[in-house]
Amino acid sequence: MDLVIAVGSVFAAIVIGAVIVAAALRSMRPKAPEPQVYTPSPTMARSVASTSTSTAATSQLTPAAIAEVDRLVAAGQKIQAIKLYRQHTGVRLQEAKDRIDHWSVSTTAPHLAAVSNAAAASSSITATPSSVRGALPASVVSEVDRLIAGDQKIQAIKLVREHTDFGLKQAKDIVEAWPRPHRL
Repeated sequence: MDLVIAVGSVFAAIVIGAVIVAAALRSMRPKAPEPQVYTPSPTMARSVASTSTSTAATSQLTPAAIAEVDRLVAAGQKIQAIKLYRQHTGVRLQEAKDRIDHWSVSTTAPHLAAVSNAAAASSSITATPSSVRGALPASVVSEVDRLIAGDQKIQAIKLVREHTDFGLKQAKDIVEAWPRPHRL
């Protein structure tokens, strides 16, 4: 009889151990990832008043400021866009960063009128001096002409880069191919 109790106890211990191991392995299974949804970071509990001030802060943006933020976001200059957004709205840094991270470039008519010529100058498939010249404001074109005439290529390259989304090499190529103004 003692032998039956000992075998039964060993068998019961093995079954209990198997159940524990199975439960532990089941909890370690990888789970399917849950879809990520954007939620602003909860730094403080917000009241209804603070939510309405956030909406009011967004409405403080002028069409010119929205167009400038659009241009900066499209150019990949998020830090400058965040600074500009904070300057015009007065929101906290984290909220401004969240808004710029999820900013979509405006396509409404008032904003298109305020967008700079940088997008037009950089949108052509092959940028030529004449296409860039046509896309830049006349004051910038005359300044580039003056700098090239004065053999100040570096300053001309900097000016072209400031008013377009061109990199250093592309701006240098444009300036080197720029038609030389006639000296009197």
